[in-house]
Amino acid sequence: MMRRRWFRWAILAATVLLTSSSVALAAGGGDGHQAAGPDGTAIFRHLLNLSLLIALLVWALRTPMSDFLRRRQLEVRDQLDASANAKADAEQRYQEIETRLGDFQGELDKLMTDVREDAEMERRSIEARAEQTSTQLEAAAKRTVEEELRRARLALRSEAIDLAVGMAKDRLSNQVGDDDQKRLTDRYLDRVQETSQS
Repeated sequence: MMRRRWFRWAILAATVLLTSSSVALAAGGGDGHQAAGPDGTAIFRHLLNLSLLIALLVWALRTPMSDFLRRRQLEVRDQLDASANAKADAEQRYQEIETRLGDFQGELDKLMTDVREDAEMERRSIEARAEQTSTQLEAAAKRTVEEELRRARLALRSEAIDLAVGMAKDRLSNQVGDDDQKRLTDRYLDRVQETSQS
């Protein structure tokens, strides 16, 4: 590895020297004489220098360049694989979402059906409870009316008895003596008590 590194530095130094001699020659101007046309040997030297430079650069850079190209190829391949995987994942998620959306409509329809059935059952339950409550209220009202009628009858009977007793007392007091009156009153009161108890 160390030997290669020194060799590369040597090639780089030789390349710099070869190119700098061409630049110095071109800058010199040819000993004060102006050339009438292009010098064939100078062109040949320049082409030779350029060829050597290109050959040295290709030879020196072939390993790093091939490594770079290989790495770049692997990176591009990895990126293509990653993008293909991402595309496959995206398509799979899209299919899952499509499936869930299709299932969602079915679930929504089922949910609506269940809600309607529950509402119908609740309506029937409410109607049954209302009917039961209505029947209970009607029976309670009937019992209340019957109880009030019974009380009213008892009150009327008691009032009629009191009135009859008062009238009989007045009549008897005018027609009957004290002993008769007492005996009749007692007998009448006994009857009234018997009647009110039954």
